[in-house]
Amino acid sequence: MSLEWDSRSKADEVVVEHFHSSAVEFIAFTSSLLDSRKDKDRLYGQLLKELDKTSAEFLDFWNTRTDWSFTFLFNFILPCPYFHDVELFLEKISILSDPDFLYHFFGESISKKQIIELIKDPEKLKSAEDTIWWETDEKKAAMHDVLKNLPDFRNNFISLLLDIYQSRTSKNELATISNGAQESIDKVKSIDMEPLALAQYIMGKTFRRISLYQMYYYIPSYFFAANRIRIFDTKTCIIIYGVDAPLVDYRKKSAELELQLKALSDRNRILILRMLARNKEYGAKIAEYLGITTATVSHHLELLKKAGFVKEEKVGTIKYFSYNQEHAEATLKQLQDFIKPKL
Repeated sequence: MSLEWDSRSKADEVVVEHFHSSAVEFIAFTSSLLDSRKDKDRLYGQLLKELDKTSAEFLDFWNTRTDWSFTFLFNFILPCPYFHDVELFLEKISILSDPDFLYHFFGESISKKQIIELIKDPEKLKSAEDTIWWETDEKKAAMHDVLKNLPDFRNNFISLLLDIYQSRTSKNELATISNGAQESIDKVKSIDMEPLALAQYIMGKTFRRISLYQMYYYIPSYFFAANRIRIFDTKTCIIIYGVDAPLVDYRKKSAELELQLKALSDRNRILILRMLARNKEYGAKIAEYLGITTATVSHHLELLKKAGFVKEEKVGTIKYFSYNQEHAEATLKQLQDFIKPKL
């Protein structure tokens, strides 16, 4: 006899939440503004004027000595899950231990063991295996400076982020979108899928690494544009998606296209359309052309008519059929747009 049961207890029930996050929006705003590094950008120039000297100098180091993106801040969401309080989120980052800070800073791509060794002796970086963080001499030199002056780096890093958050530029921009995410939330909530399937659907792929997640958070972001990101550990799966590409249930659209294409999945029906594209014809003439019975032709015409590829017109007692070119072109365009949407 075999037994099967659900190993989850009531305490392990899956939590699913959809909400807008000020911390996530701040990260998205900061990365979208600073990663572009466009001095001529109005907002960027405006922000630079509001930064104090220390923050401005640190940002200059960041821009000139590294190619790091501020999107890495999303890596701190899991250890510091303060979604609705930016200052508390930054405070919690500031009190992480040095190994934990760098572990999440590097997106968990460097082991804690190696991080601890590098903190103790930054000179070991010279013999360390290359990674994207120090694959060139310039990157190694910058990382060496970070490791050698880690307390100052961390303090200046948090000070810069606080300066940005407390700036008029940031406050004004974040205030304009505070109520703009609800439509995206409603659309995602309306998609009838299990939490893991919904997460994969939003990301547009099947996850290679999954767990029995206890918490799923779906968070829209205005400043994250049309991007998608998944942040996860063994218990939590966070999906952040940009509101610039509102989600729709493509399963429904694919089913509609399937019906359209099924109407074309017969060589006789394709030959009928080829014939009707030249002239209007009646059933008996089509049957004679194809060498099949009028009953079979009637069946094919009915399917093509239901799918919209054929129009019917009655002249006296005879039904004439014609090719609906407009509908056929629209269907082909929908198929192309569905398979390869314009970005």
